[in-house]
Amino acid sequence: MPMSIFYPADDKVNPIPVMDWAVGDAPLSTEGRKVAAIGNFDGVHRGHQALISQTCTLAGELGAGIDPVVITFTPHPRLFFRPDQPGFFLADEQDKTAFLAATGVKEIIRLRFDDAMRRTSAEDFITSVLPSLGISDLLAGSDFAFGNDRSGDMDMIRQLGSPAGLSAHSVDLLASGDAAVSSTRIRSAVAAGDMQAAEAMLGRPYIISGTIEKGDQRGRTIGFPTANIRLGMMQQPAFGVYTVAIRLADAQGAPVIPGIANIGRRPTVEDRGVLLEAHFFDYDGDLYGQRINVMLLDFIRPEQAFDGLDALKEQIARDVDSARAFHARNKEFRTQD
Repeated sequence: MPMSIFYPADDKVNPIPVMDWAVGDAPLSTEGRKVAAIGNFDGVHRGHQALISQTCTLAGELGAGIDPVVITFTPHPRLFFRPDQPGFFLADEQDKTAFLAATGVKEIIRLRFDDAMRRTSAEDFITSVLPSLGISDLLAGSDFAFGNDRSGDMDMIRQLGSPAGLSAHSVDLLASGDAAVSSTRIRSAVAAGDMQAAEAMLGRPYIISGTIEKGDQRGRTIGFPTANIRLGMMQQPAFGVYTVAIRLADAQGAPVIPGIANIGRRPTVEDRGVLLEAHFFDYDGDLYGQRINVMLLDFIRPEQAFDGLDALKEQIARDVDSARAFHARNKEFRTQD
């Protein structure tokens, strides 16, 4: 079956207002009511998409002048409480914003998760924070909890928010197999190199984006030049070789280019830390300093050490054949504007 390839929308072409707000800030100026979906939205996976879709539907049913928006948190609360933990993001901030914009919402509200937000009680979140954002209807997954002791839930919003005209709507979690679609399950799939499972829950391939940095250019000496990017706070996939599709994120209308990538520490050559090294098929150009979206489509093999560069070159040739065969079986690439 042909694979559908989705890449982040170009925010230069499809801009969306992003409002940053912190506890203690003045209320957001607003005209009319806002219907909001709330959550961390890491990866903007299929469960998030279903929640936001219901938010847009409700806003349309309530009439003209009522905008659907999303409320999210920055930094991710998990990063606030455990800043030294390994990377776990399923999308960086730029891609996350693009994915949210593509859902059809009219605005993104980013709540600053700082110590003041951490100390905010569930009651104050309902009676102070949400009114300051101009929210009339709030939608969240049925497992949504909030407040400094996570004592707040949707029932509490219905009870305390009703006098102020705030309505709460719980949305059942979207299932995949015998469990709900969740960022935790997707992280586990990515860490195991199960890109098909990750894609099924994300609704798109797992994408690692970043700015190409200049490497040691060793790949050029063996006829295999690569574009190198750091993973940063992204969830590390299983180390090894992947079939990928690559888009030049800074180029409007850029094509999706097939390729291959290695993720790991390069045990056969000098260890430069964890890198994603992507090789473009049938493409040549100076890419240093450009941002790229690398879509991980299929796990070819685990990372391994070789007895010298000749053995490495022979394996790379086999890997390239595998990746080209995968692309030949999946010729249709679909883009998302």
